[in-house]
Amino acid sequence: MLGMTSQINRGIMFIRLEGELTTHNFYKLSEEINYFLYNQGILVYVFNLAKVTNLDKKLLGSIQNKLTEIFLKCGSVALCGISEKERKKLGERKEGLFYITKEQEVFQYISI
Repeated sequence: MLGMTSQINRGIMFIRLEGELTTHNFYKLSEEINYFLYNQGILVYVFNLAKVTNLDKKLLGSIQNKLTEIFLKCGSVALCGISEKERKKLGERKEGLFYITKEQEVFQYISI
């Protein structure tokens, strides 16, 4: 089961996930992101995965695709609470992708 809460703070969408993130429930998360990205025009996201207990390994490709979709809309993403191993799999970008340890750090890198 995946729990999800979202909050906007100073123009940045914070999405906190808790529980198991699998290919089955990623669809719901993807729909939520699409709503904010295309209908509300939110371009900056912080995904907090610190309380995700199980991350399906097959899901990393889907996550990369969703990140690319956000980047193509000129958005930025900060990922919080992921392991070094997952960081390497998701890759690096010169701009637009930030790895942080606490949500508040996003304000050091991104301003709206």
